[in-house]
Amino acid sequence: MRERSPNESVVELTSIVAEGPAVLRRENVILTSRDALELAQVGKREVLKRRFGLASTVGFACSLMLTWEAFLIGGPAGLVYGYIAVWIGFLSIFTALGELASMIPSAGGQYHWASILAPESSKRFISHVTGSICIIAWTAVPTGAVYVAASILQSAVAMKHPEYEPQGWHVTLVMCGILLICAILNTWLGMILPVLEVFIGIVHVLGFFAVLIPIVYLGPKADARSVFVQTFNVGGWRDITLATFVGLKGVVGAFLGTDGVVHMAEEVADSTVVVPHSMLFAIAINGVLGFAMLIAFLFTAGDLSAVLKSDAPYPFMQILENATQSTGAAIVFSSMVAIMQACCGLGGISSGSRMLWAFSREQALPGWRWILQLNEQTSVPFHSICVIVVSAGLIGLINIGSSVVLNIVLSLLMEAFFFSYVIPLSLLLYRRVKGHISEPQQGVDNNKGFVWGPFRVRGWLGIANNIFALVFSGIIVIFGFWPASSHPTPSHMNYSVAIFGGVLILAVGYYLGWGRKHYMGPLAEVEVTAGSVEQRRCERGL
Repeated sequence: MRERSPNESVVELTSIVAEGPAVLRRENVILTSRDALELAQVGKREVLKRRFGLASTVGFACSLMLTWEAFLIGGPAGLVYGYIAVWIGFLSIFTALGELASMIPSAGGQYHWASILAPESSKRFISHVTGSICIIAWTAVPTGAVYVAASILQSAVAMKHPEYEPQGWHVTLVMCGILLICAILNTWLGMILPVLEVFIGIVHVLGFFAVLIPIVYLGPKADARSVFVQTFNVGGWRDITLATFVGLKGVVGAFLGTDGVVHMAEEVADSTVVVPHSMLFAIAINGVLGFAMLIAFLFTAGDLSAVLKSDAPYPFMQILENATQSTGAAIVFSSMVAIMQACCGLGGISSGSRMLWAFSREQALPGWRWILQLNEQTSVPFHSICVIVVSAGLIGLINIGSSVVLNIVLSLLMEAFFFSYVIPLSLLLYRRVKGHISEPQQGVDNNKGFVWGPFRVRGWLGIANNIFALVFSGIIVIFGFWPASSHPTPSHMNYSVAIFGGVLILAVGYYLGWGRKHYMGPLAEVEVTAGSVEQRRCERGL
């Protein structure tokens, strides 16, 4: 019998047989990594390979955020200051979510956090509805990203060949091609995904300079007053403040998706530290790049009022052409943006499939046994990836009939994401105000039941940040339901309230009809002995 390493810990493994009455079988297992022990602390067995490190995780998070383009509603000054406000708001949100990711390092993310933090009487309902909303949102993410990539490529062709007549099925066909490539990279080539994400992160930064330098050097120069003081109320709202708040949702879209890293947590080494840090690093990096690009665009865009009133599907393409005075350059730069959007789709499929896989692990979905299966060679959730890809492709078929309808369907994204943020953040605030969370030095206090991870904001500062994150989220949710202009026509109406309301009713109805009979909350696959808790404290140097 070999000697046990000082870094190994003994846990008591509980296997549950799903057929018939639950049969419990306990056995001692030796864990060889701190990550496996920390995952076992929240009741989960480690089955995925931890291929991601800090660099690849930051690259992954950067690829999920879209910071090179934003809507111009609200005018230049409103967009500049609105961008700063949204940037600060997202730093606050993901600082608080980072605390949860450090405390509960599960691929399930929001639904798992909600289940653990919610009161006993409502945790099954809250966590199941949260999980259902997250799955729908993460199915829409790759659909939206790939649709934008295909649509930009189509617009680039139309820019080069004015006689070209764009058709909806052209975009859908390109979407299918991009989804197929993303599926291959996520499944059979899944083992190279971390290296690919590092490369994507590098291209993201280099591409920024490749676009920024030419437009700053070649573009017309506006005066500072037109950028930092002048405002436009394109939406026809009663005052510029209201117009700016309504326009924030365009900037918010540039930061959505950062929590995709959370759903990769079980494939990240040292996840309780790397996951929260990578989210904040990505927001900091993308925030700086996005703000610099925003200022450069506003200074070199030319007649901003004409751009704002333009019917062009993507105003940034016209801005690029105005700045460089070259259609060819605008096409090249636009194609770079399209490629980055496709990379966002790649990351969205990765995150969405892990979220679906984790939810299936709780037996929360019909066909969970099939969805849960891993590829033997790559150890990636093959079937859940296929489900996300096929679902995204089916949603993309809507574009053949009408791109307006597809955009209406995808309008649920922002509200769905913020719904998944507000629930666990509210529960976290309640627990920390009540003092239900122990410091790591104390271990798990039976009177409290929760213990902070290595990443946390201490004391009143953590409470203040938690409150600010919730207030900011509430503002975005409220104004996210508003249309872009007052007295909109049916084609310009914001249907996100109806779409999200329908999704919420569907999620609740699904739980009442099926979920409550089968879903018991996150299943405990392992139990950690008291000795392992002490080992965890020693490994953290506490």
